[in-house]
Order: sequence, then C-alpha cells, then structure tokens
Amino acid sequence: MWLRALARFLRNAAKPVSVFIIPHNGMPSLRFNLPVLFLLALGVSWTGLTIWAGYMAGTNFDYYVTKADNKILRAKMAHISTQVEQGLAYLEMTKRTDSQLRKVLGMNPGLISDEGGVGGVQNSDLEAFRSQLNAKAVEIKETALKNSLVSMKDESTRRLSSYSEITIFLTDRHNGARATPAVWPTEGNISSSYGYRIHPLRMTTEYHSGIDIANEAGTRIYATADGVVRHAGWAQGYGMCAVVDHGFGYSTLYGHMSEIVAPEGTPVKRGQLIGRMGSTGTSTGNHLHYEVWVGGLPQSPMKYLPVGGKTQTGNIAGLFDGIFGGL
Repeated sequence: MWLRALARFLRNAAKPVSVFIIPHNGMPSLRFNLPVLFLLALGVSWTGLTIWAGYMAGTNFDYYVTKADNKILRAKMAHISTQVEQGLAYLEMTKRTDSQLRKVLGMNPGLISDEGGVGGVQNSDLEAFRSQLNAKAVEIKETALKNSLVSMKDESTRRLSSYSEITIFLTDRHNGARATPAVWPTEGNISSSYGYRIHPLRMTTEYHSGIDIANEAGTRIYATADGVVRHAGWAQGYGMCAVVDHGFGYSTLYGHMSEIVAPEGTPVKRGQLIGRMGSTGTSTGNHLHYEVWVGGLPQSPMKYLPVGGKTQTGNIAGLFDGIFGGL
C-alpha cells in the first residue's frame, strides 16, 4: 500500500514545475521548468547550510568572547600577583621587625622562627604561591591557590598575635618599671643606713629596716613609684607615716612625717608630693625614715636610689619612662 503511495509521490515529484521571474523594469520575463524533487532537495540543502553557518558563527563568537575573557582574567591575575608580591614583601618585613624587637627586648622568640623553624609561611610556600599566580589560567589549581591564600592569612594572624604579645610585654614592663622605686623620696643627707646599727635612744644593737634621710622640718617628701596609698596616719614607732602599695610586689614606707598630704586610698605617681618631713614617733630629730619592701620582705633602699639626686633615674625605670613618657 505504502509502496504504491511512494511511487505516486515520486512520479508527481518528477514532473516539472514552472517558475516565472517577472521583472518590473521592462526586462523580459524568465521561465524555469524545475522538478518538484529538485526544489525539495534545494530547500533541504539551504536549510542545512543555514543551520551549519549559524552554528559556526556561534562557535567562533564564543571562541573570541572566551579569548577576550581570558585576556581580562590574565590582566586581573597579573594585578593580583603584583598586589600579593607587595603583601609578601611587607609580611617578610614585619617578620624581621618582629624578630628584631624580640631580640632587643629580650623576649622569647615565641611565634617567630627562622627558616626551617616551627610556624609561619616558609619560603617554599611563598615560591609555590608565586608560581601559581604566574601560571596559565588553565594550569592554576584552585585548591593549591586557596591553600596558599589560607597560609598567608594564617601568617598575618600570627604577626598580629605576635605584635599584640609584644605590646602586652612592653605594657607590663612599663607598668613594672613605674611600680619600681626609682627616685629619692626627699632631699637631705643619709643619717642612718640600712641594716644592723646601734639604736640612738636605747643604745642597743637593732636591725634598721630602712634608711634615715635628715633635713629641715617641712622638707617635701615624694612617692618613689606609682601606686596607691594604703595607710596614711599614725603608726607605733613611725609616728605619722604613709605606706604606698606599688603593685608587682613593691611597697614603700615613709615615717616620722609632720604632715601627710596624700590621704589613704589616693593613687599617686612617681615624684608626687605625699607629705612633709618631721620628727614624730620614736625620733631624735627631723628626718624621713624610708623603707622598701619587695615580696613582703624589707630590702636595702640604696639599691633603688639613683646616684646624683632625686631627679635622676639610673635603672630600667628611667629607660621606660623615656619611652613611655607621654603615656
């Protein structure tokens, strides 16, 4: 059945069809007798050619777009590479500065390590990262690039943590220096030294837990370090006296005063007026009895008195006062 239908279709398709071309400019008309089968084949061929041409044009367009995108990507990667190179340079500079600071301050190396040490981005890691940035786009491994960036971030975090540690260390040293007795408490002459002596009233050998500095009544008396006045008033034997707690295990006592200027509980700074010299309590004349206690035990105040007078500080406190003088 279908064979007869196909045969009829082919016979009809083989018959010619007249195609007229009638121009409107006076030229003669044209007539073409073409089989229907030919026209069908021509239409199919034209359709296929059109589809193929569109496919090829789209493919080439995508190629050029991708090529342009790759150029833009390479330009961006070059910019990122430059920025990262600068970041690496700063990171290395901060690492060296950190190490130098710790050496100057006598700190433990801590987070800082030399090549081959523990912690930090090694030169091999940095070289691997640079090679990733300089590779072709298709050769860049996302995982390796991400790991390199994570390593850089971790190294930056270490640097910040290390500088925070240095800051805390300096602050602690500064506060410790400010808490260390470092100036003369008053002006005058030492009339009795630290240690065993003959008591001027009882005429017996006794332990003298401080030094006596003699001068005229009313001579100014100063705190020798930062602290808080824990006692300000009368004490047996010491007369009118003040005890200043400096923290870090340091405390100082100022005895036989005629007047206490800084009440109990008052924060004081080194060199601040706290009282005036007198002869109260067990005393044979106007003088200041000055004691230095460290960790609950009396120490020789002479170890904390700079040579040359009250205004000079020949120890670590003077060094940190110079550094942190504006704080």
